[in-house]
Formats: sequence, C-alpha cells, structure tokens
Amino acid sequence: MKIEQALISQLMILLNIKNGKTRPSEISKELDITLQGVVYHIKILREKGFIDEKNNITKEGFDFLYNGLNYIEDFVHSSLISIDSSLVWEVISDQELMSGQKVSLYMTNGYLHAGPYAGSGANGITVKNSKKNECTGVTAVREIIKIKKSKIIIVAFNNVEKTTDMKNLDETVNNYIKGINFDFIGITGEMAKTLIDMLGRKPDFEYASVNSAFEAAKRGFTTLILVSDRFFHFSLNEIRELQAKNPTVELDLRHI
Repeated sequence: MKIEQALISQLMILLNIKNGKTRPSEISKELDITLQGVVYHIKILREKGFIDEKNNITKEGFDFLYNGLNYIEDFVHSSLISIDSSLVWEVISDQELMSGQKVSLYMTNGYLHAGPYAGSGANGITVKNSKKNECTGVTAVREIIKIKKSKIIIVAFNNVEKTTDMKNLDETVNNYIKGINFDFIGITGEMAKTLIDMLGRKPDFEYASVNSAFEAAKRGFTTLILVSDRFFHFSLNEIRELQAKNPTVELDLRHI
C-alpha cells in the first residue's frame, strides 16, 4: 500500500475546509504548507468537483474525504502490524524452548507467557533458547493476545474541609466499594491514606496509583482508586494523557 504526498495534502486541506476554514492563508498557517501549495491543491480540488467556487465542500468532496481518510487508516493499521511483527516481545517460557520455535502466547497473572504452539490464537517465533520460567524474546507476533476485560474505577469524595465526620465517610466508602468488583485498590493523597487505614486494608498501589492502574488495566486487571476531589483535580491532566495513550482502557469516574 502506497500513499502519495499530494493525496495527504489534499485530504488535510479538504478536512480544514469541511471544518470551516476556507481562506488559503488560514489553511496554510494551520497545516504549515506554503500558501502557493494550498492554492495549487485548492485549484485541483475545485477542478475535481470536491469544492465549489466559494471553497465549500461538495457531496463528492465528502465522499473523497471519507474514502481517503479510511484509506490512510488502513495504511496506518497495516504499517503498525508490520512494525509490531518485527519487534521482540518479552515473554516468560512455560517450558524449555528452542530458538526459532513457533510458540503460543497468552497472559497468565498479568504477564505474557509462551508455550508450545497450540495450532491457533496468538503466536510468535522465539529468538533464543530458554529454560522453563526464564524470560525470552518472541518476534513475528501474529493474532490478538487475549486479555481479560478490565477498567479503572476512580471513586472521589469531598475534600477534608467539607468533611465533618471521617468515621461516617469511612463507613460510606466501605459500603460503597463492597458492591464493586476489582482486583487492586489504590490510593492518592493523605485523606485516602487515612480512610484505607481506617478500613484496615493495605493498598496495592500507594504511590503513582494512576500510572499503576493503567499498567494493570493493560494486563487485564481492574483497579479501584480512592481519591479526594482535590487530588483528583491535581491528577486530571495525568489521567487525560494516560487515557489518550491507552484508548482501549475503560475509565469509570464516580463521586460519593
């Protein structure tokens, strides 16, 4: 699959036009393309009937934009698969394996394991000899590795200055989380630390809980995080960044 630079430029210009930017100078600044280049591509788009004389996108232009963006999406997807297959993945050997051996890949207790090829499912090729329970490398990975569906549940509560009875809040939190299924529990901030101590529980994630929760979710574990409103807002940018990097991780925000 091959994508021409001209196609990318025309699609990006058309996307800007569709979003309301019709002046060439405005599009040039947005895309960091020379004004002459924008004018040149707009002329071609108009000749093809994708925009009208007022630089408004036409029905044919919408079709071209939709199909073109889908084409690029397919290109990116196939490229990522190609790159992924050439990477070396860390895995734990479930038995003695030989270099160049085709193996099945699966998650066990949150870690990637390799064993004799089962005939279907995720698989790859070992890059070196390894003994049982040793870490080895696998490349040319194929198929999707099955991971248990998981999410991150953030339970936020009022700040300390709005809380008159910590014992009552502790009982409320305890009753609330009893009805939630999760693998790990994490805390953020001094108030959350006080509450979990009152509950007589030891947190699984005590520092960098948000990062740990996302890492756990990628490995098939659901994490519940206790946090005050204040610390939740402090962590909001970090949560957004991690969510953008891990779009498949479900985030469940709750307030009690």
